[in-house]
Amino acid sequence: MLLAGLNFAQRIVNFNVSIVGGQNQTANQVLVRFSLTPGQACPGYEILHSIDSLNFLQVYNYAGICGNQSTEENFSFVHGGPAPNQINYYKISIPGFETSSIRSLYVGEQATTPSILPFPNPIINESILRLKYFNFGGEYVEGYIYNQFGMPVQPLFLKVNNLTSEFEIGNLSSGLYIVWLTDGNVALRTKFIVKRT
Repeated sequence: MLLAGLNFAQRIVNFNVSIVGGQNQTANQVLVRFSLTPGQACPGYEILHSIDSLNFLQVYNYAGICGNQSTEENFSFVHGGPAPNQINYYKISIPGFETSSIRSLYVGEQATTPSILPFPNPIINESILRLKYFNFGGEYVEGYIYNQFGMPVQPLFLKVNNLTSEFEIGNLSSGLYIVWLTDGNVALRTKFIVKRT
């Protein structure tokens, strides 16, 4: 028997999960986002987590009133304790009313080894290459740019500002190059491609 006046249309929409994490964290976090369509107020919601897609445990309970009569309402939560190096499963529940479908994603451990990323890469008809540093605390680095045959073609001495540095490469012709840098404690290495037209 249906109860008159109750809306049984789907309320939980735009449900997705994604990895988030800061530079100094040792493990990733999961951002859970969803929306509630306009309609009657809800008696709160729960975010449920599982590592086997069968047995879910509550990781967050919003016990207040949620939902809006006239506009869609957006919600988000950062789960700080997902299981590393495996698939994690999530679903949203409005107790007694609705449970969402399951969303899953693989959570790995965040790298703690210092590394660098060149950008843009490939570099096309530009004269400046920038480096982004990860898990690195040094202020200065020095080293060389090597060509694809392992010959040094340019010495480097760089200051690291806001985990980035940049240098001139206008003298380099088209080809594959390797950047090797050190601050005296760790060595950093990456490749980039120059394309001249």
